[in-house]
Amino acid sequence: MLTGRVKSCRNNQALGRKDTSGRAHFHKRPRAPSADPSTAFASSLQRFIASESDMGAKILVLCSPTSPELNVLQQLPPGSEVVGVGRSLAELALSESQLADVDILAISGVGANAAKKADVQEVWPMLKGLKWIYSSSAGLENLLFPELIESPVLLTNAKGVYSNSLAEYALTACNWFAKDLPRLQRAKAARNWDPYEVEELRGKTMGVVGYGDIGQSCARLARAFKMHVVGLRRRAELSEKEKREGLVDAMYTPNQLTELMSRSDYVVMSTPYTPQTEKLVNAAAIAAMKPNAVFINVGRGKCVDEEALVEALRSRRIRGAGLDVFATEPLPAESELWGLDNVLMSPHCADRTKEFQIESLEFFVSNVRRWLAQEPLQNVVDKKAGY
Repeated sequence: MLTGRVKSCRNNQALGRKDTSGRAHFHKRPRAPSADPSTAFASSLQRFIASESDMGAKILVLCSPTSPELNVLQQLPPGSEVVGVGRSLAELALSESQLADVDILAISGVGANAAKKADVQEVWPMLKGLKWIYSSSAGLENLLFPELIESPVLLTNAKGVYSNSLAEYALTACNWFAKDLPRLQRAKAARNWDPYEVEELRGKTMGVVGYGDIGQSCARLARAFKMHVVGLRRRAELSEKEKREGLVDAMYTPNQLTELMSRSDYVVMSTPYTPQTEKLVNAAAIAAMKPNAVFINVGRGKCVDEEALVEALRSRRIRGAGLDVFATEPLPAESELWGLDNVLMSPHCADRTKEFQIESLEFFVSNVRRWLAQEPLQNVVDKKAGY
């Protein structure tokens, strides 16, 4: 069993009171988040933990015990303890009292090593003292369930860990079409020396739908190519930091989506999936795109009307698409997208670098240090909003 360094057990009664369901509640339950959920939740957490004199961290890790990134947990600070690693109650083989004493649940792994929502739901009733869940994913639509959403348990994610790799993919997709790389491949295969004019990204406009951490990383790389950048998010006002950085020329709100689409040469979608973002880019938004525009999706496939996108691509109404995510995954063999020559596709792996799970757990370890130091956690999410 992989264990961290152990701190003496603390008095669980000092941390919370039990309701009739047996689940622990904080003395001060965090308020619902404002437009900046991390700040609001972090402030609530700071008020809560500041009153506690003995902050320990008993950690349960949900993933395969063979996941290679688990070695990172050897870096956990004094005062923390990994009490178990596994994907099911049978694999964990812990007593009820051990499970009830868990403070933190870390959900990790990729592919066959990953823990699923059903695994979390299985252990959930047993984790009566749970205070905080960490998800090594940035998206949360495959984790959230009603009991978790309504509970006072804090939830953090790995926002930021995957942003650089996804931004690189987005700019690769831009260049794929700007330089017409498929034409180069065809000419090479035919041994045909056929010079042609290529397009620069300089001076073109990238529209970022979902100007969060991933979107900002895309904007930074776009600026390196001397592109113009416009963004879209719920809040149009720029922060002082954003004004100083000067990445965006304009910020739109969701009701101005068609304006952004019509202005952009390359549209990059990087939104999380929530009921509010389902088919956010609809047929009308796609119809507003320039005939030579390219649609790139590194967010979630369900955030675009895929049927309308396929129709626009098939009819050459738009130039092309670069897609790492799809409405249904794995993409069904009968999907028309497989046969379209103006589509660059990847199987939801644009962020699957050799280091990504290691970096995700390194971020978790840094947050454990903040927890033990009675500092606000990073990346606290709004469970009801879904991100």
